[in-house]
Amino acid sequence: MVAVLGVSFIIPLVLMGILFFVFWLITLIDAITRKFKEGNEKILWVLVIILTGIIGSLIYYFVVYRKDKIKTMKWFWWILLILFVLFMVSFIIGMLNSTLIS
Repeated sequence: MVAVLGVSFIIPLVLMGILFFVFWLITLIDAITRKFKEGNEKILWVLVIILTGIIGSLIYYFVVYRKDKIKTMKWFWWILLILFVLFMVSFIIGMLNSTLIS
C-alpha cells in the first residue's frame, strides 16, 4: 500500500517538475533572444532567470513576457491546473485508502 501511495504522489510531482523546467527554459530562451531597449537589461534578466530559477522565470513572465500579445502561454497554465487537480485527487484517494485499510 505504501508503494502505491508513494507512486501516486511522485508522478504528478515529476510531471510538474518537468513542466516548470520547460517554462524556465522558454523564459530563458526568450530573454536571450529578445531585443531590449537597453543592452544591460538583457544581461540582468538572463542572470535573474538563471540564478533564481522558477521564481525569476515567473517574475520575467509577468513583467516582460506577458506584455507581448503575440506570444501566449495559456497551455502552460492549463497543464499546471490539470496537474494540480491530479495531484489533489491522488492525495485524496491516498488518504481515503490509508484510512480504509487502517
